[in-house]
Amino acid sequence: MNSWKKTLRRVLACVLAFSTAAISATIRADAAMVPNAEVRISWNDTAQEIDGFGVSQPCDVYGDEIYNHPKRDEIMDLLFSKDNGIGLSLLRCEVGNGRNMPTIEPQDGVWDFSGSAAELWVMNEAKTRGIDKIYSTVWSPPAWMKTNNKVTNGGYLRKDCYQKYAEYLKRYVEGYKQYHDIDIYAISIANEPEYAAIWQSCLWKPEMLTDFLANFLAPALAASNTNVNVIVGEKGQWSESMVTNALNTKEACDRIDIVGGHQYSGTIGPFTLAESKGKRVWATEVSSTGTFTASMKDGISWAERVHEFMTTANANAFTYWLGACQTASNEALIRLYTDGTFETTKRLYTLGNFSRFIQPGSVRLNVDSSPAKGISLSAYKNPKTGDFSLVAINNSNTSQVLDFIPDGFAAGKLTPYVTNEACSLEEFPSIPLINGKFTVTLGAGSVTTFTGTEGSSVPVQKDWSLTDELDDWSLIYSASPDWMLEGNNPYGGFDGDPSRLRRTALSRQEVIYHFNHITDFEADVYFHDSLEGLKFYTSPDNKAWSEVNFNLDKALSTGGGWNRTKAAPADLLPPDTSYFKVEFDKGKDSWDKHLASIRFVCDAPEKPYDTLEDWSKTYEHTDNWMLDAENPDYFEGDTARARRTTATTESIIYSVPEEKTLADFTAKLFYFRTYRDPMAFYQSADGVIWTPVEMDYTGTVDTGNHWNRMYATPASDLSDCRLLKIEFSGGGLFQWDKQLSEIYFTYF
Repeated sequence: MNSWKKTLRRVLACVLAFSTAAISATIRADAAMVPNAEVRISWNDTAQEIDGFGVSQPCDVYGDEIYNHPKRDEIMDLLFSKDNGIGLSLLRCEVGNGRNMPTIEPQDGVWDFSGSAAELWVMNEAKTRGIDKIYSTVWSPPAWMKTNNKVTNGGYLRKDCYQKYAEYLKRYVEGYKQYHDIDIYAISIANEPEYAAIWQSCLWKPEMLTDFLANFLAPALAASNTNVNVIVGEKGQWSESMVTNALNTKEACDRIDIVGGHQYSGTIGPFTLAESKGKRVWATEVSSTGTFTASMKDGISWAERVHEFMTTANANAFTYWLGACQTASNEALIRLYTDGTFETTKRLYTLGNFSRFIQPGSVRLNVDSSPAKGISLSAYKNPKTGDFSLVAINNSNTSQVLDFIPDGFAAGKLTPYVTNEACSLEEFPSIPLINGKFTVTLGAGSVTTFTGTEGSSVPVQKDWSLTDELDDWSLIYSASPDWMLEGNNPYGGFDGDPSRLRRTALSRQEVIYHFNHITDFEADVYFHDSLEGLKFYTSPDNKAWSEVNFNLDKALSTGGGWNRTKAAPADLLPPDTSYFKVEFDKGKDSWDKHLASIRFVCDAPEKPYDTLEDWSKTYEHTDNWMLDAENPDYFEGDTARARRTTATTESIIYSVPEEKTLADFTAKLFYFRTYRDPMAFYQSADGVIWTPVEMDYTGTVDTGNHWNRMYATPASDLSDCRLLKIEFSGGGLFQWDKQLSEIYFTYF
């Protein structure tokens, strides 16, 4: 066939396929599933400032376990590096008392700032990785200051040592700066002061804390150049009751900067008195002593706990009990083993969904914290940089789709970082702002942080010529028989997509698109377990096919064992591409791969010559015809088609304009069940002598309720064709079994 003829063919098929694109879009809109939950992100609706996220690594024993570990640098990176880890910004240490760690005052008036080599190494390594704040807690004063003369089993600070203890805390801060160049951001008077533990501990009563703060610590710190923050509270139960007395006493309240709390019991709620007094609220120790698990379920549980501290308790900081240690419990984020190995947990990474992106000085934004069932959401901005983060937890077994709507600020894209069963803080492709919102997917059982920058521009988007959402068959040129459009979603793994293409048989199946000059494509694909057997091909003529090398985006788990990815060509498509084939093969099950949508860059198609909405473009036709508008759902939305009213031989004739000759044509046809014959096409120069036109018919697609659609084009060049006759005769059981939907002409 001549090259000009091939070119015309491509245009014609593109024209007919495109004529149904608007219908496809309409059907998709009418498919009206439950709309996405919308969340407005208001830039100026602010809550508390965030001081950071951290871990404790107190006591010589825990410091030693990292210090002596052969992979200690890797472990410290995982905890504190913003590039190679979760970027923690707080480190909680212990003020040594002479038991597990040396004390700076082993005897009254005798000072020793040599410190613990392991502890100092941890502090300095955290500093090199950009730690923002190091703070230290007293588990017990030195034994000689206490009523029981030992650092364990409780006992109280002797009243005659209140002044010495105030001096002790002041000198600790000064000494670590002077001798080790370590700035102590905050000092905590007592760890769990209500509990006489068998390990290092010291009992305090609320009125004792008030007295010590107002009359001893405040004057001692005021008389020095020490600009350290004071933490009070740190009760084992999440409660501010230990400091209520002090907060209601002006002199003591003035010396409190941070009210700390642990949460081994007690409801997570706000410290209302502390907030009313303008104090920061820190969760300084939270963990679990349950049997060790590294599971995603546990990781989600901890993400929800951090979320609750941020959104319900309005906490300014959160500290997990231990970063890394040798433990058979869940007390640490990283489990160390004596053989020189270690094991990370999903709670390490779900905490990282907060700590790596929400830097000190960020401010929480008030958003709908539960916009959909199973979803927990919090938002933060950095006023200095304009960076912002949205942390979304999906504790359900189905994917969820949300629309984030910026309010009071502009941003062009969001970058997701996902933690789920398969991923640990992995970066995924950016999501652009489209129509004033970001549409995001939260995979089942996942924690995702979306980051962006205020004022960023919208990334340049490819201008796709056509998009097939696979809501119907209207854009598919031809298909092998064993396909269906799937709308079922029992596992919630398809992001609410109401219609996708998938096989009905475990065999090689293909669909073909036919557009003129296809230069690019992008396909959204869901798969279960594996994408084995997915292939793409191009062709200039629907005969010689070339396989396409393609790239896949990182797969995102969406739920129920399903994953979503995007396929795009690795190289430029051949310049003469007019046919494009999608092939599904292999796999364990026929339903293992779904084509959700596909986009093309191709030449803009024209409209059909006659869409059979009336008879105005026909030259003549026999009597027994009608224009059928019934059941458009079976005909890809087409509301006007020519069909017979009797099961007799009937014809429609088209005439070529004066001084023109018909060069080519394409007819879009529907037929019922298998009754596609007899259909015939004839050409004539004078309307007297008619010559049969040998036709090529495409493969068919099932358009619903036993109806099928195909295209027909001449198999060879037309000869002096000035009139074209289309004839339906005999055939099936019904007069309506064959219908002409559209026809396109090209003239010389």
